[in-house]
Order: sequence, then structure tokens, then C-alpha cells
Amino acid sequence: MKKIISILILLFATNNLVLGQSIPTSISQINSIEESLYLHCNTTTLLSGETLLFKVYAINPHNKTFSTVSKIGYVEMLDSQNNSVMTQKINLKNGTGQGDFFITTTLKTGNYKLITYTNWTLNKTGNGVYQTDVFIINPFERNDLTETDKKAFANNTQTDDLQTVQKEETTKANNNLLTVKTDKSKYVTREKINLVIHSALENGLKGNFSVSVRKTDSLPIAKPTNSVDFLNTVASKNNSNAKKSRFLPELRGEILSGKITAKDGSKNLNDKVVSLSIPGKYFGFKMAKTDESGRFNFILDEHPGASNAVIQVTEKDRSEYTITLEETEKPDFKTLTTANPLGLNSKNKSDIENRSIANQIENNYYLKKRDSLINSTKTIPFFHPLQKEYILDDYNRFPTLKETIIEILKEVYHKKSKETYSIHLRDYTGQGEAYGESLVMIDGLQLQDVNELFEYDMQNIYKVSLVNQGYVYGPKVFNGVINFVTKKSDYETKASGDFIKTVTLNRPQTIKKYFHPDYSEKKSERIPDYRYQLLWQPEVILTGEETTLSFFASDIKGEFQISIEGFTDNGNAVSIREFITIE
Repeated sequence: MKKIISILILLFATNNLVLGQSIPTSISQINSIEESLYLHCNTTTLLSGETLLFKVYAINPHNKTFSTVSKIGYVEMLDSQNNSVMTQKINLKNGTGQGDFFITTTLKTGNYKLITYTNWTLNKTGNGVYQTDVFIINPFERNDLTETDKKAFANNTQTDDLQTVQKEETTKANNNLLTVKTDKSKYVTREKINLVIHSALENGLKGNFSVSVRKTDSLPIAKPTNSVDFLNTVASKNNSNAKKSRFLPELRGEILSGKITAKDGSKNLNDKVVSLSIPGKYFGFKMAKTDESGRFNFILDEHPGASNAVIQVTEKDRSEYTITLEETEKPDFKTLTTANPLGLNSKNKSDIENRSIANQIENNYYLKKRDSLINSTKTIPFFHPLQKEYILDDYNRFPTLKETIIEILKEVYHKKSKETYSIHLRDYTGQGEAYGESLVMIDGLQLQDVNELFEYDMQNIYKVSLVNQGYVYGPKVFNGVINFVTKKSDYETKASGDFIKTVTLNRPQTIKKYFHPDYSEKKSERIPDYRYQLLWQPEVILTGEETTLSFFASDIKGEFQISIEGFTDNGNAVSIREFITIE
């Protein structure tokens, strides 16, 4: 009776992992759920060497609140021929996500598009892609423009300063929900700037916003859609999804799909178990069953964020199968057009030179000013807290696994049949091997042939974690779990064949903390500061009546625009523009 209860507890403990292998709700049931995306960028005109910063907002256009349907968003840069030149996956949490693109010298001068979408929005009966026009200037090359860009340059007779036009058109399109003010309108170089965001409501305004402070100049710039106009426009569109959805919604995380085929065409492909390991110090492990056609789906958690993975068929006759990953179906972007192609004229030369010089200086001091990665949550092993751990340095060391098992790991024993080893766990209830084979892993990588472990130098093993009882994980029941942890978390399996595949996954971009100098400390006073971007704060969550953001001016003088975009929790959009001067 105790054993049955134990198994039931374990089943419930791994319930999220079991559900993580399949879509919990049928597509027909969620076709009515609506989702649209909005993108706020720090600028839409960039030079080689600059960084495009962006914030993604997923909105339910029906009630205008944050959408929690998709956990993954996609942001792509398209050239004038609508070919993708850069792509980022973005983790969406509570309807928002963030990322960036570094503009390399491989991108030629011309008109581009920045688009964002989720798998779910691609099923819209209309266009499920949000688009922003982007203009890139590569001062290091001036040839080989596309025909579209050549026409834009040839027809460019603009005399207006588009930044000035934008400033004149700017309104506080926020329904007076927020006001923004700085402690002064004019500052000197490297002076501290205090930006105060004030709610018009007594109890404060709850919402999520992004803030950019960037220098203006005479370069042409595409006018982006503000969040207020976006919300008004998307609410009037048909946002329903097609009856037959082509793209699966990523409700829990990234979807990774594949297929197995049998070398013997008569073999049944249904209900075969496939495992995915993302090995490392903080590893990930998934198991899934195939359908009748041999297809399988994994849903990846946000953590761990590592890219290297091993996928393998977990069957006795695994060598009889071939495993392949399915390429992600790419949507067709050929119908997208550039609203107003931009070009350059002689008036832009000075600003291009100044910005290019500033970029080169800033990039030369990259090591002093680099952004930092926000520490991700450490992944807890799926068998925690049931495991018992042996840290081998606490015992007399033995060179081989066989000796280590005999002398230290009292719950473990091994067998040898001809030249083949196997590892087993003594069930603490005395049930023996009632639940089949044990799950053997090293650094989170499943090992089906443990012979290589018996040839491995145990001096490289830091600890051994084990669970010596029946364990339900995904579609399988194991007679316990044992995981060997190496000192460097760098184990590579010797297993080979068509049934196992090592892949590099395209994982979501890691969230960054963007560099901002602090001139209240004198340690940075001798480092040149040619930042055009004074502040990029992609995650500003307002919970009270007033929020203050502090940052410092750079050595660049001129006019700087403060741009705030975002949405409140109750379905209102906020878009604000203000200007300050650095003298």
C-alpha cells in the first residue's frame, strides 16, 4: 500500500512534466483566443556598429489586456527583398519580452523591416505580423544597393528634418494617465538626470512600459506607430484565427518537433519513447511518445537556456530507427511592403560621420561598457527533493565505477552479461526491479549503453545523485534514477547511430541588463563617453503613484528625445514624448 501511495505522489509531482509534452487543450477550443503584437524600438534609423533595442508587447485585442497565450515571440529583420537577415526568439512573460540586434557591417545601406509575431498570430485570417520600417546606414560601403533602395536614394529630395516634424506632431497620447518630467530641461555633459513618471490616479497606475532616451539628429527616420494608435487600429481589425490552424500555439514554451522512421518499413511507429537531454550543470530532460506516424513534440522550458541537446530513441530496438528533427515552417513575408522608403542626401553627411566616429569609440571601449546578462533561475533536477547524494571527495576515491559502486554507492549494483554492463538500484521497499530498468544519466544526459561509464575515470566525477524507488517520468516508469555529475559538466557520450542525434537549438535570447555609467563614482571619469543612447529601460512596471529613473548624460551634446510606450493592466495604452537638451 505504501508503494502505491509513493508512486501516486511521484506521478502528481511530475504532472507538469507530463503535461509539458503535449498541448493540454485542442486547437479547436482555443481558436477563439485572440493575440496581437506591438513593438517599441529605441530608434528606426541605425548605423553599422549600433544596437537596435526592442520591447515586445503581446496584447489581447478583444479586451486590450496583456495576452498570456504565447510564451515565445519571434523578431526578425528583413531586407528590402523580404529576406530574413537576423532572427531572435524572445521569452514572453505575462505578455512582454525584450531583446536586441547588433547592426553589423555585413548589412548594406538600405531600407529594412523589423517584424514580430508568435506562432499563434501567424494563424490569423489577415496578417498576423507586426511591422516597423527600419533604415540602416553602413558608412563603410556605398555600393551594390538593391533596385528599391536605388530608387529611394535617387528620388530623395527631402529638405525637412523628419525628427523636427515628428517633434511637432508629438502629442501626449496617453489619456492623461501619466505625466513625465525631468528635474531640468537643460543639462551639462555627464550630469545626473532624474526622470519622474507620475500617475494621474491617486492609487497609482499599474502597467508595463518601456523607456528610451536617445539623441535626435537630421538623419531620416521612419515614424513608428505609437502604442495608442496600435491599440485603436488592432481593435478594429478581424483578429480571429483560421479554422484550421497551421502553427501550434506555444502555450508553455518552445515547441521542438521531430519524427522517427523505421529501417524496417513494417515496424509500428506508434507509442515509441523519445528523450531529449540538455546536459550541463543545470540540465533539462524531457520524454515524449510518438504518434502513429512517428512524430513527436517536446516543449522546452525557459531554463536551462543552453543550446546543445541530445535527442534519442529510448527503446530496446533503438538501432532500428532513424530520428530527424523537423525544420520550423517559415511564414511567407513576400507580401510585406515598406511604407515610405527612405534615402540620404548631402545634408546627412555630417551627422553620419559624427555618429560613425562615436560608434567606433564606444565599441573600442566595449569591455569597459559591456552589458551584463541577468542571472537566470537555476534549474532544479526533476527528481528533487527525493534524491540522495554522494559527494565522492567525502570518501576514499576509487579509479573505476565498478569499485565506486562496491565501496561507496550502497544502493547501486551492476550486472554484466557477456560484454555488456547494466546499472541497477536497490529499491528501499524491497520490490527489486518490479518497475523495469533504471534511468541512468550523466550531467543530465541519458545513457542507454552504460559500458562507457565503466571505462570512465571516476576522478572526473564530482557527485552521484540517486532515487532508489519506482519513478514515473513522462510516459515511462523507471526502477529509480541515478545521475552522475562531472566536475566540469562536460561529458560527451560515445553513443552513435541513426537513433541518436546531437543538435544545436535556437534558444531565446538571454535577458540583459544594459550598461549605464554612474558618474557619482570617479572610476569612470577618464573613459570617453560617446553614447547616443542615454537610457534604455525595457521593463518599467508601475505599481505606485510615482516612479523615478536616474541616469547620466554623455559627452555628446544636443537634443535628446524621451520616448515612453506601454500598456496599463486595465487595457489603456500610453505613449509619451518629451525632449531635453545637453549643453
